[in-house]
Formats: sequence, C-alpha cells, structure tokens
Amino acid sequence: MSAQLPLDGIRVIDASRVLAGPFATMLLADLGADVIKIEPPDGDETRTWGPPWWGDPAERRSAYFASVNRNKRSVVLDLRTDGGRVALHRLIETADLLVHNYRPATVGRLGLETDALRARHPHLVVASVGGFPGRDADRPAYDLLAQAVSGLMSVTGAADGPPTKVGVALLDLLAGLECALGALAALVGRGRVGSVEVSLVEVGVASLANVLGNHLASGVEPRRHGNAHPNIVPYQAFAAADGELVVAVGNDRQFVALLAVLGLDDGDGRLSSNPRRLERRDEVIGLLTDAIARRGRGELLAALAAADVPAGPVNRVSEALAMLEREGRWTQEVDGVHTAPNPIRVDGARLPARLPPPRLGEHTAAVLAALEEPGSG
Repeated sequence: MSAQLPLDGIRVIDASRVLAGPFATMLLADLGADVIKIEPPDGDETRTWGPPWWGDPAERRSAYFASVNRNKRSVVLDLRTDGGRVALHRLIETADLLVHNYRPATVGRLGLETDALRARHPHLVVASVGGFPGRDADRPAYDLLAQAVSGLMSVTGAADGPPTKVGVALLDLLAGLECALGALAALVGRGRVGSVEVSLVEVGVASLANVLGNHLASGVEPRRHGNAHPNIVPYQAFAAADGELVVAVGNDRQFVALLAVLGLDDGDGRLSSNPRRLERRDEVIGLLTDAIARRGRGELLAALAAADVPAGPVNRVSEALAMLEREGRWTQEVDGVHTAPNPIRVDGARLPARLPPPRLGEHTAAVLAALEEPGSG
C-alpha cells in the first residue's frame, strides 16, 4: 500500500459516543481520516464499561471503549458551555465532516442542529445516527431495544425457545457501517449533499433482508428456525461425534456431494432440488443428523472440504482468533492495546493502527493550540 491512505487530508469531528457513531468514525480513521473525538468532561460512558481494562483502570480505557476508538485523538469540550461551543466551531472550520448520535432534543441544547451547522459552515457534511426514525426520534434507544422492536429478536433463537438477541450489538455495528458509507458518499457528492442520517431501528428492519422479503411476498409471519435457514435445506448446525459443525449447502450439486461423503443415497430423486428439500425439511435433517453423529468432526470436515461442500466447525472466540493467527499475529497492537484490524485491505495491504485508543482529553491542549497557529482557519 502507498504511504498515503485513502482519506488522508480529511478531518472528522466525532461528537458521537457509545458504539454506532464511534464505530463509523473508527472506520474512517482507519482509512486515514484525522478523527478528533470530542468528549464531555466525564468522557464517553463506555470508558467505564469494564473490566476488562487496557492498562491502569484509572485511565478508563475499557476493552469495550478501545474496540471502537483507535486511530483517534481525544479533545475534551463541554458543549453545554459557551466556551465549549466556541471551540467546537473553531474546530469545525478546519473539518470536512461532523458525526454525532445525539437525540434531536439534545442536539438543540448542544448547538449541533444540522441546518444551523450547515448555515454557518457550508463546506461541512453532517452525518448522524439515531435510534428511532420520524416522530419517535427523541426516544432513547440502545442496540437491545432496536433488536427487539425491529423484529430481529423474533426470528433469532431456537424454534421452540424465546426470542433472543444476537450475541453482539449487531444493529449498532450495521448502523455504524451505514453511517460511514453515507458520510463517504456525501463527501464525494459535497456541494450536492450536505447531510446523511440513519437510525438503528430502520437499519434493523431493512437488515432483515430475505426474511423481510419472504414476508412481503407471502404475508406469512416469519418464525424462528434456530440455526437453520428459512429458504435453504440443509443450512444449519449439526452435532458430530465429538463437536458441533455447520453445513451450508447452497445448491443442488453441493447436496449430492454431501450425500456422497456421508454414504447416503437419494435414489428416487425426491430430495434432488432445494424446493423439494424444503418440503421435506424434517426428513432431510433427520437423515443427515444420524449420519453426521456417527462421524468424527475433524475427519468429516476434511472429507467435506475435499468434496467442496461448505462446512466448518462451530468455533469459540479463542478458536476463531487462533484460526486467523495461523500465519502470524492477526490483532494489531499500539501502546499495549490490542484490537482487531480493519478487515478492509487497500492495494493488498492491511490498514495500519496509527494511534492507540486515546486517554480522556489526551490531545486537548495540542489540538486547540494548533487552532491558534497561522493558517489554521
């Protein structure tokens, strides 16, 4: 990769907190943007979401905070005060993009209204992440609430069990991705586009994708399938003799190969197509469950790989990490803090971790002093 990163020269004012906004701005920072994280005097609340911690707990760099705040500089400003807002506008004069995830009522108190910012700083792009869209925009929302009201929980979990949330704050992360994508599009279209906004709930409903599509096409209420798939059979987890694995058959050729590996036969062709297998889901799963249970997981996965059947072990987090580190350390380390690398590769190279997750207000003096230098804007 060339020494210059794709977003070199772009400055982002990150007035967001917790997860969705900070994740969006970290993606931009990884791509080379100069991201200045504006924190209130008490800091982003996720700084206290520990243990575990990186370093001294008094520095308030929780593992949670560190996971979405690398490659940023921290500036403490109290936007509830005139002085804090004056300093913010000085910074905005030097910036291309401002990102926040405050509710409309809070935005008004802090002076972050999009129209007012754009009127004062016509060059600025404003990107915001909310919880609820429209008339409910002032309702507080965290990922769990968004997973519930969006319908995601209703289709997650065992078929005979309760609705279940996804194991990570998935909608915060998806909203962050959408926010970053929208912000990049607005920067490309600057002069034609001045602001973008997304909400967790709207992202959640849209991200139901094929599940929502099935409902729109049929009117049938989607249900939970556990680790199975509503449209594909077999596409789920199974128990081998010594561990769990998944088999993800996406076409009929792969199903024929799966049967061959398991020593099974579909002589009359009743299972030859996915629509037929969907009609006979219980029969197919029963047949495969018995055959897979008699095999060792490692041996069976090797045979499936040789037959080009998509399959893999159900790894624990430590096992997934070890899988990626077979050719060397996968995580990145700066200042003793380890984080996952950005999965985007540019010109074949991994994006660098340039700055560690900052200590609270670590860069306040330097950033504000630079505003006094000639030519700083």
